[in-house]
Amino acid sequence: MKRTVLFLVIVGFTLGLGASAAALGICSYVSPETNLTDLGLSFSYHYFDDWATPGVDTSGGRAGLDFNHLYDSPDFGFTLTGNAGLLLTDFFPVSGLGDAAGTFRYYFSQDMPAFGFGGLEASVASGQPQPAFHVSAGLGYGRFSDVTPLAKAFRIEAELLKAKAIRQSLGDSALLGIATAIGSYFATPEEQVADVVNQIQAASGVTLTPRQVLTIEDLVLATDDTRYCGWSVQAGVGYQLLDPYNQPPGFLVTASADAAFVPNPAGQVLFHAGLSGPVNILNQNTLAARASYDCAMSETSSFLVTYTLLRVQPLGLPAGTSQTAALLLASGVGRADMGLQVSLAKAANASAWSLDISVSASISFDL
Repeated sequence: MKRTVLFLVIVGFTLGLGASAAALGICSYVSPETNLTDLGLSFSYHYFDDWATPGVDTSGGRAGLDFNHLYDSPDFGFTLTGNAGLLLTDFFPVSGLGDAAGTFRYYFSQDMPAFGFGGLEASVASGQPQPAFHVSAGLGYGRFSDVTPLAKAFRIEAELLKAKAIRQSLGDSALLGIATAIGSYFATPEEQVADVVNQIQAASGVTLTPRQVLTIEDLVLATDDTRYCGWSVQAGVGYQLLDPYNQPPGFLVTASADAAFVPNPAGQVLFHAGLSGPVNILNQNTLAARASYDCAMSETSSFLVTYTLLRVQPLGLPAGTSQTAALLLASGVGRADMGLQVSLAKAANASAWSLDISVSASISFDL
């Protein structure tokens, strides 16, 4: 238990520090206000039937949902997160794991990200008698920032270098200026794109062609693939309203860590870990953790890796641990990715054909 908690805390701090260590990484950009909402749905299923044997050999899959809403301003912020996963056998749910959390933060100063918070967290897992639910309040430190404008600036530079429209990097100051223009309000989209184009031409000393201007316009006005960076840690006291193993309600000690990191314009890393329990927290506690990495490999393909852990240590009983891990490789158009594979095979020493069907689908929304 202690090693698990220490590992998760180290991962959270590492991601947070990595987001601010680079001279001009994507996480160097700080937006005046962050307001991002993401919703993702996924489904995968594998069906295999060797007609030489009785019954279906494999029939199972997974359905998942992930939701994240982040708002952060100089004075206050809040976070809403939730995810759920169902394992399917013969197209029926056989087990599941889900959790949801909400936190409201009030910053004491605009110059220092120290805050007071109030929040709630709930979880449910197969094998537990009932869901868990608690509320908490306390103190914390950290902020998050929408870095999508700088990620777009890096993508624009990469596209221009690939097309040999510019001979070398635009430079840190030019990239930050472009990101500021992308993140600012303009009366019309045309004015915003014109400002970005003028900054690129001034920094590179070249005149862009109409086709290159259209490429820049597409990237500037794109609404998908939002990116954000930051980290926060918080601790406080809470009250357990519903215990998963029917323990009586009582006061809790709570702690959590969150981190978001953008390793490159195409990728997003997210991490959350929360620990709660009574005063004797080493003997009775609940640990929930989530980690994910989402990466767009091209305009039509991407992959998503997710991991979820829920460990409940009841008083005087063995700990129960639920885990899910998933890897989704997908290709498609727009927000939807789909995959389908159907094959028939018959080996030389087989008495009958075998049928193998594998399907996957995912869709994401930046609301």
